[in-house]
Amino acid sequence: MLIRFKSFGPIRRLLEKQIIELDVPSGSTVFQVIQIVVDIGGQALRDLMLDNGQVSGNLIVILNKKDVSTLGDLSISVNEGDEIAVLPHVQGG
Repeated sequence: MLIRFKSFGPIRRLLEKQIIELDVPSGSTVFQVIQIVVDIGGQALRDLMLDNGQVSGNLIVILNKKDVSTLGDLSISVNEGDEIAVLPHVQGG
């Protein structure tokens, strides 16, 4: 099934694209899609996005324009045509 992965900031730079269309197995979760993207991006992307096998706390994961943390967690299944976006927390002062 086809889904879209949208990236921002340093993730976008490492992937060299803002949007990637992925054909993922039916029943895939948000976390499994992130793992697929990390495999595409290589070690530098893995170091940026994962921390001890989990998605880094410095990232916000969005599924269809809703923060995944408000929908449950990264084990939510994705459906045909869904869009996952990952962006870094914005900090300033």
